[in-house]
Amino acid sequence: MLSSYFILGLDLDVTDEEIRKRYLELIKRYTPEKDPNRFQEITSAYEQIKTPRARIRGKLFGTLSVSDAEEALLSLGRARTPVRRRAGLKELLDEV
Repeated sequence: MLSSYFILGLDLDVTDEEIRKRYLELIKRYTPEKDPNRFQEITSAYEQIKTPRARIRGKLFGTLSVSDAEEALLSLGRARTPVRRRAGLKELLDEV
């Protein structure tokens, strides 16, 4: 995950727009015809951090594959069974 930011030359607190802008700059410079390996590396890095969901998945599961990440999420969901209960008035007012 962190390597994706280094490959694209970005800080960790960039916005989606800045990520996309930097990606477009790099693929114009490193076209598949000129440097196919670098182009593939840049594209792979962009795919890992292009959306907030992808960044969160990367932070949670690191280098796990998509199927491993999905299995990890399912196991987290099965780890605790939800319990339905009614919240009291004091509990509701304390959260506000």
